[in-house]
Amino acid sequence: MCLAQRGQAAPAKPAGGKYGPLREHLSGTTGTRVRMTFAAVEDLVGRLPESAYRHRAWWGNNDGTAEAKAWLDAGWRAESVNQAVGEVVFTRAADSQPRNAARPAASRPGYVDPQVSASLAARAEAVGLDPGKLMRLVAELNDSYSRGNAYAAHALLRAILDHIPPLLGCADFKAAANNYSWGRTDRGYARRLLDFRLQADDALHRQISKRTDQLGIDDMPPKLWVNRILQERVETETR
Repeated sequence: MCLAQRGQAAPAKPAGGKYGPLREHLSGTTGTRVRMTFAAVEDLVGRLPESAYRHRAWWGNNDGTAEAKAWLDAGWRAESVNQAVGEVVFTRAADSQPRNAARPAASRPGYVDPQVSASLAARAEAVGLDPGKLMRLVAELNDSYSRGNAYAAHALLRAILDHIPPLLGCADFKAAANNYSWGRTDRGYARRLLDFRLQADDALHRQISKRTDQLGIDDMPPKLWVNRILQERVETETR
């Protein structure tokens, strides 16, 4: 490949990376709701990855991903996606203002790694399971965790743990934690997540009282535990 000729400026890279043009487009869009076809998005950013066409989680409002950060920084959220017809609906965020590039102190990246989520969905489809509900739970968990919504994050992770066993060929998560052929370290993670189910049940069902509830987002299990459990499943089945 030849270098740019002397005296000619090299083409400038779009500000904000691949999805910067989408951010700029939404920043200049009026109204509170806009419907875009996937083709219109691709006119701005180039070809979308296959996961955008197959997995709802790709459109999750998790600013740990480059695509979601683009529309979130512009002050918009992905409200709904119709992958059958290739359309996404964005709605203006509650504050109606674009976010600053710097992440607020109360915000954080998502919980489940996007690549792990996409690989898990692909594996579920490969063995004849519909990954739709699991992917929606993962997307909502990432959104709740990034916003610091402790109760929602606990409930969603609790639900996800109950949806993993079919991918492991187990009846429930207790059987998966105790009987699945984990490696030594991952077995420890699985058993700690089994204990977490009790914490999540307590968080959801303990009634209000005169005592101040101390549950916070930092009481969630380390992200590594869940990501390794999901990743181990995908890697084991593809070896």
